[in-house]
Parts: sequence; structure tokens; C-alpha cells
Amino acid sequence: MTRIRTIILAVLLLVTVSSLQARRTELILQKAADERYVPAIPVYVINQYQYVALQDLLDAYKISAFLNPAVRKSVFRLGRLKFKVTAYNHYVMVEDRTFQMAHAVKFFDGETYLPMDDFVHILKLVGLVSGVTILSGTDTADLQVQKTEARPELSPFDIVSTSIEERQNGTVIHIRTANRYDAKSVKAWINRDEWLYVTLPGATVNKTGIDRTDIPQNSTIRTVTADQLDETSQLTFRLRGTVEGVDVLHRQSPPEILLTIRRPYVIDQTHYLDKERKKWKLDKIVLDAGHGGHDPGARGNGAKEKDIVLDVVKRLGKLIETRTDIDVVYTRTTDVFLPLKQRTRIANEAGGKVFLSVHVNANKNKRASGFETYLLRPGKTDEAIAVAEMENSVIKLEKDPHEYDELSAEQLILATMAQSAFMQQSETLADLTQSEFDKKLVGKNRGVKQAGFRVLIGASMPNVLIELGFISNKNDAKKLKQPAYRQKAAEAIFQALMKYKTRHEKLLSP
Repeated sequence: MTRIRTIILAVLLLVTVSSLQARRTELILQKAADERYVPAIPVYVINQYQYVALQDLLDAYKISAFLNPAVRKSVFRLGRLKFKVTAYNHYVMVEDRTFQMAHAVKFFDGETYLPMDDFVHILKLVGLVSGVTILSGTDTADLQVQKTEARPELSPFDIVSTSIEERQNGTVIHIRTANRYDAKSVKAWINRDEWLYVTLPGATVNKTGIDRTDIPQNSTIRTVTADQLDETSQLTFRLRGTVEGVDVLHRQSPPEILLTIRRPYVIDQTHYLDKERKKWKLDKIVLDAGHGGHDPGARGNGAKEKDIVLDVVKRLGKLIETRTDIDVVYTRTTDVFLPLKQRTRIANEAGGKVFLSVHVNANKNKRASGFETYLLRPGKTDEAIAVAEMENSVIKLEKDPHEYDELSAEQLILATMAQSAFMQQSETLADLTQSEFDKKLVGKNRGVKQAGFRVLIGASMPNVLIELGFISNKNDAKKLKQPAYRQKAAEAIFQALMKYKTRHEKLLSP
């Protein structure tokens, strides 16, 4: 076998030797699976280190990648392994393993570049590559690439700069941080509806630069100032007009703290016209029973989430259909699997006025119990984030999981801002639901929470996700398996919907 490999390599060298001086350095990989050689991949020199372009690698393997331009993350498969690489990041995800590289991934001129030695080492570790050959050569392309990217400027500050972006439904503040700064302890709050304060513990701030932040015309932000208070930095934003609240998220590439300021949504006066009032009337509700088919959802104590929630949704639908003139649209009425995007697509195409997604929770802590209702917003607690991750994991069971990229901070911001017109109604419905559960169900009221649920993204109407209880808890599971208890849960949601309908349509009355 060694002799055959030597002969193949010799042939490759003979083919390339005549034009070697006119070509740049090239990388030839040998697959571990069948010992075949991958077509030559050009090597570029960036800041005195060798890189390969991701697109060249994909072309050599005859595969494609999914690129998320918002965070410059690429997802692709080599062999049976799924890779994730992100620009300006030292880490590569291979399935559920994380590898750290000595050099970061580069991105410029619309191309992603991988540090050659580091990435090839990973390919060897995961068993995709058995041999590597470097064909050395030079051409002007190498020199051009060296000049293209300047070395990153090292900032003496942890908080480097701020920028303000006005969107239709609110304002986004970008706080650029140094890579070394851990922003987990950042806090933001609004005082007297006029001042937004952001504290950044353990940070040094570029006061001169931030005090000179460019503020867009007619922005929600009137002034920006920075102060260094011992080992804590504070940013102060003076606000214009009425705001509802602020959310804080973090982004790794580039390193940023993202603040979203929500403005209240006011129904335009023209909606009081009879013709327009009908468009806002609560005449159609979309009920979504989570999971289904080959996706059982949470399991525990002899029960499956998909069965419990489908039964509750059917009971709720029957109450609405028999006691009101509201039309009911079901995302599923049988044990079938539906992709997450299809659920909100059904709701939107049906012209729904409210979207309710019903689920059952689970936790490694068997003592966790109770009912809770969620809104689509960045998760404020690790527990809420964990619930969202569990519900979002259904993506892995879909035919094309690559259709969904990792839910980045910026994507979640855009999703929540797109739904800001319905946020107040969603909060009202969530509060009413928890209140009715508290009256009719026996258990712990865990309150209204927020997290990034995929199933709620894209719903162009007020929407909430309901967790009826913990199937992993013996007491909760025992109750959830009882038809009488499921009927009580359906009646509680029904009463919440009726109270919401009364409040909602009162606002529309002339």
C-alpha cells in the first residue's frame, strides 16, 4: 500500500512540476477512509501565517456550506461529520466536540480563511485525513493577500466604542468590547423613563470615544456618556420619548454587547374605522400541539409530551368551537411530525389572531414542578434558556436541520423586534394564562418567563408558549396523565383567552 501511495504522489508531482514556479503553494490532503487524494487546495499567507480559503476546501471535497452572514458562521459536512467555523474565532465545532486553534479564522473580501496547520491537525484528530503534502510555490497572489489584512489593532480598553442603529420597531445599541472582556455580568436598566444605565463590572472604558458616539437624527437616544467608577464602567444614555424596556444580549464575533430598546406599540387611529376594526377582531385562534410523530418530546413516568399536549389542545379547541364564534385552526390533530417553521406558516397563512403553542416540560432535577408561560425574548435565566434549547432541539429530527442556523443574538433581536407590535398583547395573554392556571390547577405557579423559542419566531400575531407541567416530576406526571386534569388545563387556557378577547376588543371599540 505504501508503494502505491508513493507512485500516486509521484504522479501528482510530475503533473504540477512544470508550472510549480508560476503557482502559489498548494495543500494536498489524503482521505483516511479510502486513501484517495483531494484535489490541490491553494495556500494563502495572511499576516505571516498560512491559510486556506474555506470555499477552496469545499470545492476540493465537492460539497457546499450553509453561511449565516449575520455572524459569519459556516456549517458544512466532511464525510459524516458536521463542522461549524466562525470568523474571528479560535474554535471549531465538530459534531459535539470543540477544538481550539492557535490562530483565529479570518474573514475579508467576502471569504472565510482557515489556519492551515491548525485545521489540518483537527482533520487528522477526527480521522478524516491520513496524510498531508505541501507543494511549495510562489506567485503575486501570496503577496497581495499579505497586504490585504492589516494586523488587528490592540485596544487598551475593554469597552471600545458604541454605535446606535434605529429600526422600525425600536433601537439597537452596539457596545463593542475587547476579546478579553467577559460581559456576563453586564446589567442595564431604565430609570424614570428617561435614562438608560449600563454597568460593566471589571471594565475599562474608552470615555473619549464613547462620548463622541454618532447619534442618528430623531433617534430614541439623545446623549451618550461614559464614566469610569473605580473598576466598573458605566454608560449612560438619555432617552427621548416613551420606551417599554431594554433587553441585553451578547455576540462573540465580533465581540459586542447588544441592547435593544423597545418602544410601545400604539394602534393607529385609522383602525377605529369599521372596516379596519374587523381586521383586529379576535375571530381566529391557532392552536399548536408541540412535537408529534417520530418526535415524542419530553418523556418520563410512562408518558410522552406529544400525547398529553395533543389531548389538551383538542379539549381547548372543542371549548372554543362550542362556546364561541371564534374559528380554530390546528397545526396538527393527529400524531404527525411538523417542522417548526411550518407551524407558524400555518398560523400566518390562516390569518390567525393568536398563536398558542402547548408543551410539557422536563428537567434533570426531578423535584422541578409547576406550570409556566413563555414569551419570545432573550432568556434572562439559565433555566429559561435550557427550556428553549430543549424545545428547539426538535430541529435535529427534521429532514433538513441545516435550514436552521444557530440562533444568534442578533437573529433573536430581529425576531423580537419584528414581533414588538404584538408584545404587549402577548404579555397580557401570558399573565392571564398563569392567573387562570393558578385558580384551576394544583401546582407551583412558575410565572411568566422569556426565552428564544424557534416555534414562536415568525408568528405575525400575539403568541405564547405554555408549559403545562414537568413530566419528569412524579406528581406533575401523575396529574398530566389524568383526563380530568387535562380538561382543567384546557378550561384555564380557555378562560384566559376569553378575558384576553374582552380586553383586546374593548380597545378597538369606537
